[in-house]
Amino acid sequence: MNTNPYAKRILIFGDSNVWGDIPLQVGTRLPANVRWTGVLQNMLGNDYEVIEEGLIGRTTNVDDPFPGFEDKNGKDYLFPCLRSQIPLDYVILLLGSNDFKKVFNRTAKDVAKGIDELLTLTEKYAERDGVKAKILLISPTYIKPKIEEVKPHFSGSPEKSLELGKELEQVAKKHQCGFINLAEFIEPSDLDSIHLEPESHKIVAQKVFEFLKKSRNKHEAKR
Repeated sequence: MNTNPYAKRILIFGDSNVWGDIPLQVGTRLPANVRWTGVLQNMLGNDYEVIEEGLIGRTTNVDDPFPGFEDKNGKDYLFPCLRSQIPLDYVILLLGSNDFKKVFNRTAKDVAKGIDELLTLTEKYAERDGVKAKILLISPTYIKPKIEEVKPHFSGSPEKSLELGKELEQVAKKHQCGFINLAEFIEPSDLDSIHLEPESHKIVAQKVFEFLKKSRNKHEAKR
């Protein structure tokens, strides 16, 4: 918690690459100062509060039938999360990879529709004193083919994931929000083909920091 009453509040809503899952060590988390959310907090300083809301296995808007995964539907959790975290100045969404599990049989267009629903919810409920929060949509990096060896339930996902950035860019344009395609800057770990190494976390933090800096400069220029 940042006790500075004037701090800009940033909600980061996502999956295991927000939670900080260590590649090939399921359920084991990178330290807070290594996760990109923590790196970003340190870069921003006391004028900002980063609210980290990541969950392993989180989808955009579908229920996972695997036992013990009843809490993975992102849409179900996003609404109360937005309400409980008001006031919000920024909301950052990073989801989509888990939607490519074989059980869901989803295309990149299907995943983009799920993200579209989350952005609509965010636009409706994320605000501070009546001013809508600025939104940054982040497209996850692509999934490498080796995932089918270490995580067979992701069979078919590498090919589909290559199309997601293009689809999400169109969704971001529709909602007139910020957009970053991580596939242009980083790749997942060779160990499990889906999670990020510490160096990649640094790059994500830097890209988000640049977005926030640009957004702040644009706001100050209007005053």
